[in-house]
Amino acid sequence: MAPLFFTVFLLLLGCLLPDNALAFQPHAYSGLYIHQLAHFFLIVSLFFFAVKARQTRLASLKAWQYIISGTWLLMLWSATTMVGHWLDLHLDEDTLFLTPGAEIPLLRLDGWQEALYFIFKLDHLIAVPAMFLFYRGLKLLREEQSRKTPTRQGLP
Repeated sequence: MAPLFFTVFLLLLGCLLPDNALAFQPHAYSGLYIHQLAHFFLIVSLFFFAVKARQTRLASLKAWQYIISGTWLLMLWSATTMVGHWLDLHLDEDTLFLTPGAEIPLLRLDGWQEALYFIFKLDHLIAVPAMFLFYRGLKLLREEQSRKTPTRQGLP
């Protein structure tokens, strides 16, 4: 009981005392190559998964349609994040600047790269629906499985 209480306490503490949520994190220059390769291999593996799943009978099941759609969205997320990381290398330090006496930084857009970068920083608008589609597909698979297996009296 104590570990559960401690875990719940830490989660509540994290919700009540949040810090910056840096979803789109910059990387050190040398680590960026490895990170970009990871995004690339994620796209390739998800592509083959989606194509293979489409070629099987699984694509006719509603649950797998959700999972395959989530896979395509996750590929889109990874591609936009790759481009965002690349654009991050080419931005000037003074794109966001704090004027004297201001509390909120101002944004200076000098070209299409800055605008695209800040649009791609909204990558959670792609990742969250992708995760929801995965969740929905897995939930439907579980429901289908529970309908197929007979339950015994008194047992779940």
